Amino acid sequence: MTELALSTAWTFHGLKTILLENRYLRLTILPEAGGRIWQITYRPLDEPLLWNNPRIPPRRQPIHAGYDDVWSGGWDELFPNDEAGMGLEDLLPDHGELWTGEWEAFPFQDDTQVGLRLVFVTPISAFRVERTIVLKRDDAHFTIDYSFANEGASSFPFLWKLHPAFAVSPRHRIDFPPMTVVREPAFAGSLGEAPLSFAWPHAEQGIGSIDLRQVPDSSSRAVHFFYGTEMQGGWCGITNRANKLAAALRFDPNVFTSCWLFAAHGGWRNLNVAVLEPATGYPFRYQEMIKAGRARDLKPGESLQTAILFAVRQGLNSIGGVASDGTILPGEEA
Repeated sequence: MTELALSTAWTFHGLKTILLENRYLRLTILPEAGGRIWQITYRPLDEPLLWNNPRIPPRRQPIHAGYDDVWSGGWDELFPNDEAGMGLEDLLPDHGELWTGEWEAFPFQDDTQVGLRLVFVTPISAFRVERTIVLKRDDAHFTIDYSFANEGASSFPFLWKLHPAFAVSPRHRIDFPPMTVVREPAFAGSLGEAPLSFAWPHAEQGIGSIDLRQVPDSSSRAVHFFYGTEMQGGWCGITNRANKLAAALRFDPNVFTSCWLFAAHGGWRNLNVAVLEPATGYPFRYQEMIKAGRARDLKPGESLQTAILFAVRQGLNSIGGVASDGTILPGEEA
């Protein structure tokens, strides 16, 4: 099994494709399609972790494309907004400017690691965005270092969200730290009878309590959408209880102050997917987020730097946290 490798020789659906891999993980990255991580494969089990739309392959997209109709899956980045709408002076694209961008890609490697620096300058908000993905030889995790620099002439309020889409089934369990769930009134999904705010993970409905950690069968036609707020930890994750493989993200809760969940289990376009979305604010409407005082803001010349960690671990039934060294901690068994 390859211990450490970087390849730039591949294409996928006509797109430049870069592979980073060690003995645990293979990352498939598409710089020309939003710089997205198309797939993360856990190599000992040959297990793909991310969800890829079975009906829509990845393609280059124009900046104002409608996200839902061309969403191919994988791990996108959303900035500076979610829903399309007016920004400070211009119309902001659906799900922001990053996912349609063609990113410059600068691979690198040495004896201990492989990596990829991705660079993109947003055409509307005038931010220089850099992402540096690093996979070390013996780690069952990788890191991404981020930099957002405002190269415009005025302050700019923004939302930034990670958007990894996970393949799920009724064998999977979703875990967050203790937090408050805030439902979006404009998008009730199948939680419309639950309170607008409640403690994770139990949603009380007319039919009884729903444990949101348990992924329902696609026959349920469920759709869950909410904001996780007041989080008592900077992590989230998902576990396949059939093969006991856990995958989790660790992030700075001072940067990502909430974590959204969008999950469709047959109830939206017959898809089965869960998107765990560490976010700098909420709600999903840009102007409402600003009015609520939950937008991040950078002045001209200012920048934001932070790092996230994505880890995997076998032998778990649930997740109770992610240590700074990348170790996923076991959670409760309920």
